[in-house]
Amino acid sequence: MCLAIPMELKKIEGEWGYIEHEGHDHQVSLSLIEKPMVGDWLLAHGDLAVSRIEANEAARILSLIAQSNHSHVHAH
Repeated sequence: MCLAIPMELKKIEGEWGYIEHEGHDHQVSLSLIEKPMVGDWLLAHGDLAVSRIEANEAARILSLIAQSNHSHVHAH
């Protein structure tokens, strides 16, 4: 099963954003995100940022994922 994972937006280049999770950088389309800003927390699935979420919600989701012992959580 694939999950949308919270990731922090590190850089923006046009319609593309660069996000980081567990030391890995990923490129995602920002076409669904209104006025994205570096530092935003985004739910990302594959190469698409699906929505913006609050930092505390991102932390809660990442904690739940870690507790589930899901050993290979990443965006494509």
